[in-house]
Amino acid sequence: MTRSVDDAREPEAGPVVVELDRPAPTPVELTVWPAADPAAPAYVVVPAMGMRASFYAPLLQALARGGVHAGVLELRGHQRAAAPLPGRRYDFGYADLVEDLSAAVLAVREKWPDARVVTLGHSFGGHVATAQAAAHPAAGDPARPDALALVATGSVAWRAWGRLAPWHLLRSQALLVLTTVVGHFPGQRVGFAGREARTQMTEWARWSRTGRFVVGSSSGAAGLDVDAGAARVDVPVLAVSFEGDPLAPRSTTTALAGLFTGAPVTLEHHALPVGRPHVDWVRQPQLFSDRLHRWATGAA
Repeated sequence: MTRSVDDAREPEAGPVVVELDRPAPTPVELTVWPAADPAAPAYVVVPAMGMRASFYAPLLQALARGGVHAGVLELRGHQRAAAPLPGRRYDFGYADLVEDLSAAVLAVREKWPDARVVTLGHSFGGHVATAQAAAHPAAGDPARPDALALVATGSVAWRAWGRLAPWHLLRSQALLVLTTVVGHFPGQRVGFAGREARTQMTEWARWSRTGRFVVGSSSGAAGLDVDAGAARVDVPVLAVSFEGDPLAPRSTTTALAGLFTGAPVTLEHHALPVGRPHVDWVRQPQLFSDRLHRWATGAA
């Protein structure tokens, strides 16, 4: 179930904001810039760690102008409305974020029933999109995306980092120690992401250390083996890395895409004329929105 805040708006009037029916202290929002054609494909973007949904507005507006519904899901702890900060009293993990994304996919299907739904994960958002697809691999499951786009994202398993592997392993475990001591990850103080939840960062660091992508369950049930679930996914996957991106090197993107052993995977590596490709593909949407439009519409 969802409740649309802007049901009365026409697409040209601005974005449609949907409050997702999720057990969170502050409602989690999905903001969609609609295309003119109700049957157009629809993107659901999952942000990078620590990023607010509003950061993606230029990219989504460009996609909508090109004829694709373009939405972005808020990350918990980085919401538009006032919300509790992650800490000892407010904690969540990958499973909560995966279920948020599933609710967003269902909301898009409810509002635009003829749309092809493509989840797009940026950086950490690619982890969430991968896990969500792994949780819903079966044909006929309405929460199953019709395709995935994984952009500037990659595996955090330390062996995927090539010559940087020892440094990455040390960094990930140091951040885990800091998170354990403080009760949350104070990313805004160390220059990496934002204030993040303890369980989320514990699972992130465990993946880095063990090489296995396994997340817990918010309901107390058995956790999700993402590696095994991703192998059952058979929808198209686009995995994109950028030259000079230190936060998602090409080898890590290849490793993350490699989890989808039963899916048609398209691997691409692009050199963009920017200084910070990890984020500038979003800031300057003219650089990459055409490629994303072609992927959403099935034009390869």
